[in-house]
Amino acid sequence: MNAEYEAGLGAPVQDVAQEAIDAVAALYANEAGIDVEEHLRTQLASRGITTVDPSWLSEVGHQIRSGHPVRVGTPDGSIDQP
Repeated sequence: MNAEYEAGLGAPVQDVAQEAIDAVAALYANEAGIDVEEHLRTQLASRGITTVDPSWLSEVGHQIRSGHPVRVGTPDGSIDQP
C-alpha cells in the first residue's frame, strides 16, 4: 500500500488497509469462491480508501488466494486474524 493515499481515516492508511485485507482473507478462508479483488475493493472503500493501484490490488488478491499472510500495517484487533 502506497503511503500517498491520505484521507480522513482516523488511523494510518496501512493500518486501515490491513483491517480490510484481514476481513477479506477471513471471508476467503470460509468461501473460496468469492471474487477476492472485488471484496477487497469493497472493504477498502467502506473504510474510506477509494483510490487503489490495480497492480497492488491484484498482488494482494493473489497472496490471499495463495494462503500467504499479507501485512501492510497493524490491525486494531477488530477483525480476528486468519
